[in-house]
Amino acid sequence: MNRLVLSFLLGFAVARAEEGPASTDDQLTPGVPMEVYVAPGRATTILFHTGEKVAAISLASPIVTYKYDKALNQLEITPAVRTGGVETNLNMRIGAEVYVLVVKVVTDVRAQFVRTFDLKTGVDGAEAALGSAPLLKPADIDLIAAAKDFERAESDPVFREAKPNLKIETIGKRYEWNDCLIELVDLAQWLDRDLLVFRVQWVNRTHDALYLDPRQYGLFIAGKAVPILARYKVGTGSVIYPGQFEAVYLAVQGYRLSRHNDWQLGLPPDSEGLRRLLPN
Repeated sequence: MNRLVLSFLLGFAVARAEEGPASTDDQLTPGVPMEVYVAPGRATTILFHTGEKVAAISLASPIVTYKYDKALNQLEITPAVRTGGVETNLNMRIGAEVYVLVVKVVTDVRAQFVRTFDLKTGVDGAEAALGSAPLLKPADIDLIAAAKDFERAESDPVFREAKPNLKIETIGKRYEWNDCLIELVDLAQWLDRDLLVFRVQWVNRTHDALYLDPRQYGLFIAGKAVPILARYKVGTGSVIYPGQFEAVYLAVQGYRLSRHNDWQLGLPPDSEGLRRLLPN
């Protein structure tokens, strides 16, 4: 049971850190979130190196305000809150593409006052409809029903043919954790809802009970964390006993993200990693 105790000690630690400043990469890619760090009481200016203008802006939360200068083709973002630790996404339609900024309010040295971006194009034709999908609240997503449709579409070609907005993409990435292989199996995308549902599966092949809460799973693109809106675990409890099969579904919505991205799964440290962190 040592593994269970050690994993529980750092319950919700994530293997891949979500802290630190955003990448110095100054290229915005359609559907790939780019983090921007802003500070209370300060304005952050976003400059766009493109002849195309921002046609529309969608803000998920009023924790920040924005002002777009069409003549200069620049966006000014100012926090509407006085404390850090909150974030929202700001989606921009430029030409035929939608670009996503994940705006994080911080009170430390990560704050950025000027960012300059070039733009990259390239969302496939089927995913062009993502830009018109509404933002949903967690309560608006029936993840259990989505998971059932996901499973049925895999085994029932007639059902899948009747759902033209439902696309399935194989991922097949495996991660070693506590002597088990955890697989990010595949994802389903609902184009009309801008909804991505990821399926994670694994079997506890050890002789120990292992603790892994659904909230400890993370999703990443190019090292950047993607917010998970809803989680659904088949069965109950966060302790996985020897021989037990585990299936978890993770939902991402409203970020105009392509299913073709290089998706990565984040996991908490395993028992060996925890031993290295604990004092001798």
